[in-house]
Amino acid sequence: MPSAPEPCATLSLAAGEKSQSMILPFFSSKPTWPNGLAIVRVLVGVLIMKYGSVIFDRAQMVKEVDYFGSHLHLPAPLLMVYLAKGTEFFGGLLLASGLFTRGATLLLIINMTVATFFANRGAIFGDGERSFLYLLFFLVFFFAGAGKWSLDHWLSNRGKW
Repeated sequence: MPSAPEPCATLSLAAGEKSQSMILPFFSSKPTWPNGLAIVRVLVGVLIMKYGSVIFDRAQMVKEVDYFGSHLHLPAPLLMVYLAKGTEFFGGLLLASGLFTRGATLLLIINMTVATFFANRGAIFGDGERSFLYLLFFLVFFFAGAGKWSLDHWLSNRGKW
């Protein structure tokens, strides 16, 4: 007659199954917490807004126009500064709220591409690292969209969360 399994063996098997089930999500292609992308989207939007808020500081804008004209040698530096900083501020606002996310990130992608590869001369491991990381974030949100917790989702579902 077969003997009953020992209680310790059953406990260790159950503990092994539990620890294995805790490890499996790390090797899954399913998102562990899909709403986490919304937190990242809001934070990235607010952070890029900080760089664009220079548009409201006249003294800082004069410095930016000088930098765009004398160091970067861009034509119409005043226009270029307002386009770049306006895109950063208002694009960040749209990204943080999740409104017109793909359109806003497309403009931010262009902005950060110019910043990374023109202004910082492609130094993605040096001075251009920050702009390159923003570029990567914006690419993620361009392809992934705003997610469930966004105004885009709310509008596309006619006001239903």
